[in-house]
Amino acid sequence: MFLANRLRPQQMISMGILLVMMAGMTTGTAHGAGLVSVESVDLSYRAYHTALLQQSGDKVRVIVTLHTPDAEDRNSAQSLNIARAQDRVLDAISEAEFTPTYRYATVAGMAGLTTDAGLAALRAHPDVAAIALDAPIQVAATESALLIRAPQARSAFGVTGQGINVAIIDSGVDLTHPDLAQRIVAQHCFAYGNCPPNNTDVGLSAQDSFGHGTHLAGIIAGQGHIAPPGIAPGAGIVAVRVLDARGAGWNSDVIAAIDWIVANQAALNVRLINLSLGSQSYPGVCDAQDANTQLFAHAVQAARAAGIAVFAASGNRGEANGMMMPACVKDVVAVGSVYDAALGPRAWGICTDNSTAPDQVACFSNSSPALDLLAPGAWIVSTALGGGQKGDAGTSMSTPHAVGVAALLLEADPTLMPATLEAALKNTGVPLTDARSGRVTPRVDAWAAVQSVAPPPTPAPRIISGTITLQARAVHSQTHITLNTAPCAGQEDAPATMPQTLSAQANALGHFSFATDPAVMYRCLSARAPGYLESQAIVGAPESFSFSLLAGDVNADNHIDLFDLVYVAAHLNGNTAAADLNADGQVNIFDLTLMAANYDQQGPIVYGK
Repeated sequence: MFLANRLRPQQMISMGILLVMMAGMTTGTAHGAGLVSVESVDLSYRAYHTALLQQSGDKVRVIVTLHTPDAEDRNSAQSLNIARAQDRVLDAISEAEFTPTYRYATVAGMAGLTTDAGLAALRAHPDVAAIALDAPIQVAATESALLIRAPQARSAFGVTGQGINVAIIDSGVDLTHPDLAQRIVAQHCFAYGNCPPNNTDVGLSAQDSFGHGTHLAGIIAGQGHIAPPGIAPGAGIVAVRVLDARGAGWNSDVIAAIDWIVANQAALNVRLINLSLGSQSYPGVCDAQDANTQLFAHAVQAARAAGIAVFAASGNRGEANGMMMPACVKDVVAVGSVYDAALGPRAWGICTDNSTAPDQVACFSNSSPALDLLAPGAWIVSTALGGGQKGDAGTSMSTPHAVGVAALLLEADPTLMPATLEAALKNTGVPLTDARSGRVTPRVDAWAAVQSVAPPPTPAPRIISGTITLQARAVHSQTHITLNTAPCAGQEDAPATMPQTLSAQANALGHFSFATDPAVMYRCLSARAPGYLESQAIVGAPESFSFSLLAGDVNADNHIDLFDLVYVAAHLNGNTAAADLNADGQVNIFDLTLMAANYDQQGPIVYGK
């Protein structure tokens, strides 16, 4: 059973007796129990395993690892090789001796029920790499968002996890919770004899009946209607139930869940997997310990090859040099716990923190050289079964904090693959020291992580606007305006720049506006209209202009002179448009008077000198 990853103050570890009983029955380097080599499956252990896990008859549950297909094989070719190896094993052993419960599609292995004879036959088959008892598993913000600067990241970079789907492999999710219902994009169940609604082995519903998965879902993607909002409230949830109403389940079910996700990745588009569950602990990387760890390692490798990063809780036994499986698997991002605030003394049953403070590593949090990240794990308020909220603590709660930050990163840069995503989280985290071991581990920092991958925020455009009117006219839409990086007339000593020009046309009221790149230094605004002198304005602050163009430049030489006066006089009492300076439909004394007032003016007339 993936041993409890959630803790409450004064809680005693109910699984302690189980651990003591199983500790003497294991081989290899595991600190706890549950995973054994085939040579260790003796009658006493098998009898205990059968009684404890309520098996019937003379069969026990086993995990079988097959020899991995050639490394160059990928995708459909790899799945075909796995299927052929499974066929060869099943063809050689009768169903009475070995009954498969799972034939994995992307993971080189199987799970099933076997007899003594079946165990011997499996061990002798050339395609079988290792066998182990199928280990039982059990479940191992939010205001804590402020500690990891999630609200700042969402505000500064506009990320919420939108478009990023997260698979939560756990006890399921409360499908009708107001904070979660709209975030669920897919669901499935692999829970031996416990899938709702009819207690089947596999099912389509991931309805939670324990509450653990519901709490995790709120930490990642809660909407904040009932409980505090999640770290990535825009993320989608793929809910996969593998635990029963007591929070217990099997390794083989978890591997089946990962296998299903990878096999259906084209439809699910999962980028992150949250595993807040685990079993016995190991002092370092555990990939090659036995069939269980080998198959987990294969499953995680298949997930990473599909672009999925897998996060797992380190465990809550207070071990300074040991982490649970699957957190101990090399390619899993293992997450431990820190406090999110000063909570006073805290007793956890297995250990006590006499004082607490933000970023203090919790005494219950497992650690080892394979630990990758720290995140808030005490005290975390999130969604609860029945539409409410509750507080809880443990590395189970830390893991979805890290997953939520990863969702924000992936929205900021969807091209990140699992290795680069993990590196970004580690490289931008706040380094914290575990007083028990002196080991330094980064605590996730959402703002720093997103900032490291997000493109620089686009500066707001520089607005240059104003009103330019045509002297003596009511309609001003003939005015053509240009914005130049070149200097205005008389400003030739201004620094030279690469020539750039923007153009606009004034409306009937003479209004215009430019939205410009703030990195480009525009220096001069020019305005021209037929029959009018050009005017210019030096661009600076303020960046709003208002001036009028002088009428009378009939021949467009930027000088109101005798030639213009003669032209107007020659068309007096007519209706020639070019000589009708005030556009009243007739060339008359008003046009001559206007011409006389502006006589000998030269353009461009520069404003702002």
